[in-house]
Amino acid sequence: MERIIGLIDMDCFYAQVEQRDKPELWGKPVIVVQHSRRGVQGGILAVSYEARGFGVKRGMTVAEAKQLCPDLATCLVPIGEYADKADIQKYRNASAEVFDVLNNFDSNIVVEKASVDEAFLDLSIYVDNIIEKFKEGVDLILPEFLPSSHIADGHDKNENDDERISRISTFLESSQNDISLLRLAIAALTIEQIRKQIRDKTQFFCSAGIANNKMMAKLVCARHKPRQQTIVPFKYVREILKTTPIRDVRGFGGKMGQKIQERLNIMTMGEILSIDFNKVVESFPDEHEWLLSVAEGYDSEPVKARSESSSIAVSKNFPGRNAINMVQELRQWLDGLTKELAKRLVTDQLQNKRTAENLVFALATEDGRPQKTLKLVSYHPDILIDMLWKAIKPLNKASDEQTWHPKIYNLYLGATKFVPGIPTANRDITEWLNSKGKKSSDEPLTDEIVFVHEEKKVYCPQPSTSRSDSVIVLDDDDDDEKEVPITEDDEEYIEVDGKRFSKTVFKNLPVMLRKQYEHKIALETARKLKMNAKSSRKRGNSLVAAEQSHMKKHKPLTSFFRKK
Repeated sequence: MERIIGLIDMDCFYAQVEQRDKPELWGKPVIVVQHSRRGVQGGILAVSYEARGFGVKRGMTVAEAKQLCPDLATCLVPIGEYADKADIQKYRNASAEVFDVLNNFDSNIVVEKASVDEAFLDLSIYVDNIIEKFKEGVDLILPEFLPSSHIADGHDKNENDDERISRISTFLESSQNDISLLRLAIAALTIEQIRKQIRDKTQFFCSAGIANNKMMAKLVCARHKPRQQTIVPFKYVREILKTTPIRDVRGFGGKMGQKIQERLNIMTMGEILSIDFNKVVESFPDEHEWLLSVAEGYDSEPVKARSESSSIAVSKNFPGRNAINMVQELRQWLDGLTKELAKRLVTDQLQNKRTAENLVFALATEDGRPQKTLKLVSYHPDILIDMLWKAIKPLNKASDEQTWHPKIYNLYLGATKFVPGIPTANRDITEWLNSKGKKSSDEPLTDEIVFVHEEKKVYCPQPSTSRSDSVIVLDDDDDDEKEVPITEDDEEYIEVDGKRFSKTVFKNLPVMLRKQYEHKIALETARKLKMNAKSSRKRGNSLVAAEQSHMKKHKPLTSFFRKK
């Protein structure tokens, strides 16, 4: 049976994050500008839909955008703590809130993180369970249950609301006698609810596409943005692809799409089916069967359960005259980027209980792009920098020790091959606490990473500047983290996200990590205050009853159906 695939795509996500941080910007034209070197504003990273209405686009300069929209609000991406580059951690934190909703909606829905603001959902098992539960038949799903849904049939792009409702009504009526349409209808109803939960819990709006595969779900998601979702029954797929530019199809935006256009002299994906078969085979001897399948709307790529990124990386461009040509400058950038990478790796290790095994570096130079993979033996910045410099230094072809040749236009560092758990055999930084203790009280501490060698698996949720001997012990038979106060018997603790920190350790967490936990504490406090307020309005009701009342806002999907 055909799969049921959804794509959730956050609308202008970076702009929404800024609007949530500054509520006065909701409904106003906003751009998010990335950081550039030496205090100069860089390119436009995100454009709110309000700003798009004035003709503002990515790729414009801020000055050009403000000529089109004088009242445009400009938000700057934060600068990295260690490197003079953009730090998008606040957007990753906001993304984590969205994925928390997606991952906890129902265990039968497979969630794959496609990017910071996109997720593929496989709802096949979930939908079939609903149908099995009501196998004797279900009442007609009403159009009002799908208030932001559209049917993509090739003629829907400029539809008004009456036309939208007419298409939805026809689709729902047909679903009573067509199991493939019924499965799509149930998925659409489910995704309406998921999007509402995302909105209620994070304040963010999103759009969605519902289809039988990833390619079509991605394609139709953008069809009626923002704040809408689009369903494409398979019988309309060919009609849609007839007018779909090749480069708009997932996976064909680059060189492959360009090759198809040039070799077959066509512009839309559906045109492939009108080309003589022998010409397609001649032009693409190894890919012709796949291309013909795609042109018919097929895509077998599975949705793989994944909520974490498969790699963590930092990079920096040095275009034109900014190219690196001095050894000292390269060392400075390598130092800053390595510390940024280390901070992100430790945060990831704390959150996702996994550890990277490989460290990849790549340089974009005048002579090419040398790249090498190293064995990652520590997250300590000093160790990482030493490893990297030993591998990078021999690439210098300059005749003197101060100059670097060939010039470097991009520096990339990335960690890959993550494995579950936090092994300590190759993660010990045993001298860190001792070296901190030797510093004078007047000397400022810098953010570093701590892994204390103990008999058990031990780690500290860092980077941290703490002088405390407090550590977190992971028992071999228990994944729960337990704070072990070694030096202070009456230490006060902070509990957040299921973890227990001493206030000393918490206070000395790096700024970004501490803010992330403070944000979670604020959310939990707000939730409790809301529960208490409800409880006070309903005398005699317990907090549990108040929480149950709150949950009634999101009706279970089965409430929309009745057995015949």
